[in-house]
Amino acid sequence: MENEFDLENITKLRRPKHLHMPCQLLGQAMQMGFTIGFTAEDLIGANCSRTVGLLPQTEEWRKGALFNGVWCGSAEDAELHHSSLTSTDARVYRAIAASPLASGRLEPDVYMIAGTPGQIFMIISGYLRKKFEPLQQTFVGESSCSMGWVKTMQTGEPGIAVPCFAEIRYGGFSEHEMILTLSPEDFVRSVEGLEELSKVGLRYPIAPYGMQVDVNEGIGASYGPKK
Repeated sequence: MENEFDLENITKLRRPKHLHMPCQLLGQAMQMGFTIGFTAEDLIGANCSRTVGLLPQTEEWRKGALFNGVWCGSAEDAELHHSSLTSTDARVYRAIAASPLASGRLEPDVYMIAGTPGQIFMIISGYLRKKFEPLQQTFVGESSCSMGWVKTMQTGEPGIAVPCFAEIRYGGFSEHEMILTLSPEDFVRSVEGLEELSKVGLRYPIAPYGMQVDVNEGIGASYGPKK
């Protein structure tokens, strides 16, 4: 959101009552069904605010001093880490709001989906069903939000991320989940692709076929050309 006052127009919006991390607030929306809005003033320190685009990413921030000797073994590695995160220079926001899609309280810029690897695989396969293009993803370790919803918010491109330490410890994300983020247009593309996959018998849950059976019977249904 370009203007903090846009938060006032959201139905049943909650505002944080103490300092949080962004992943905590998104976790509240995903796990508890809250509609929640926040600004840089609601976040602990400036590192997360700069990572998600609520404050400009300064040259000092790109040195990654907070990660030196913690997540990174040297000042050089820390600077490489922070310089690899999604740049938010083009769009710096005044506020961010998150809400479950089913609530209908927001017109989302980004759809964020947390699911098992199998679920995420099928959704991505739906996205790739037409206009195939390999998805190039970067893994940066901690600060994986930068390669998920922040990336999609800034570029419009799909984001695929493994929940980082903070998202698991503070945001309530499961270590058995992956995170997929899509623009509204790409979300529709994925759903339409899933419907087409379902028509040819490729559905979730993926039924195990077995490691020691004769594969001939099953493989045709999954990989053979459809007449």
